Amino acid sequence: MKSKTYSVALLLVALISWNPTNAQDSLWVRKYQFGIYNQYDLRNSSLNGITTHRILHDAFRKGIKPKMNEKLGNVSYGVFSFAATYLTLIWSHEFGHSLRAKQVGGNFNIHNVALPIPYTTMHLPENINLVDEALSVTAGFEVNYISVRSLQREFILQNGSFNEDLAFSFANRLMYPLYVSVIIPADPEDKDVWINTAGDPIHVALPVFKNYSGNQVFMADSTVNPKLVTLYKQSALLSILFNLADPQLYREVGASFGDVNKTRRPIFIIGDFNHGWTYGTLFNVSPLGYELYLNNYVHLQGNQLSVYVKYGKPFKNNGLGLIWNDLIQTNNISVSTGVELWDQDLFGKGFLGEVNLKIKLSERVGLLLYAGYKTNGYVLGKQIEKGFNYGASICYKAKY
Repeated sequence: MKSKTYSVALLLVALISWNPTNAQDSLWVRKYQFGIYNQYDLRNSSLNGITTHRILHDAFRKGIKPKMNEKLGNVSYGVFSFAATYLTLIWSHEFGHSLRAKQVGGNFNIHNVALPIPYTTMHLPENINLVDEALSVTAGFEVNYISVRSLQREFILQNGSFNEDLAFSFANRLMYPLYVSVIIPADPEDKDVWINTAGDPIHVALPVFKNYSGNQVFMADSTVNPKLVTLYKQSALLSILFNLADPQLYREVGASFGDVNKTRRPIFIIGDFNHGWTYGTLFNVSPLGYELYLNNYVHLQGNQLSVYVKYGKPFKNNGLGLIWNDLIQTNNISVSTGVELWDQDLFGKGFLGEVNLKIKLSERVGLLLYAGYKTNGYVLGKQIEKGFNYGASICYKAKY
């Protein structure tokens, strides 16, 4: 069903991967976290991808680079950082497709892992419905934006991050804008585009619009439905503009291209880390169309809350979510909780409730347990159907 072209992404990742990180803060934690989740949860790809990215960078920076002279070490680290970021970005995206393909009864085939362009195909059941078809195609971008959300939450929670993490967030954030504008540019008014173009990003929009319009992709005169053209252009434009409205984006840009010795902290709009409010934005694509998240971060007297509101098109897709970090906390245990509510075409009104338990096993090792329940509806990274969600991960706090 799809094949991928990543040649332009190479340039992007090369540009953002040449800054080794020196600046850090005592509040920051270099966390290696490997987990497994049920229901084909896309954190299986995103969370483990972030940790793989960190381990690869740290292993080279601490184990190999010191054995070289300064000039050779810096150049070698830049080349390695480029390769590590590029491959982690690609394969976390691809494994997202693989998870969703299995979830809907299809197959995801990796034909080769040759550089710079892996060749993959996805084969879905002939009788697949349009929601599941869209779910399998949007999965790669979902992984990218789950990574952005996770890294931003950590950035706000610990009042800063290492440059490599901020740069990796920046790379994930740019995946959809790069696809539609540079990697696979397409004229949505061209009928052949919707007939002959395989894979992302055309097939992100096509099954969604077929479902929305009753399969009226083309008009009686064989021109492309103007509503489809508008939807495609809107999603492309908003994937850029909505990112630019995020103040934390400019910390990511600074980490990618700026002074490697600078300590970068979240931009708080009101107050500061101890008592303040700030926000971030998130763009995503889903079986209901594109989504726009406004993520609010509120810090009050040691309490840290994250509240988001969500709006989506073309299907109605309104949502509200709350996460209370460390609601209960002792020396060895902390509990965080979250709830999400939505009102969506196709699925109606629904909710998700979840609890995260962190258990400190030693100064460096911890166990994280996750449990939740959701009703029918779309939630970023999770299954459509109602059911219980659970997972576990091991966390190791490394020294940077």
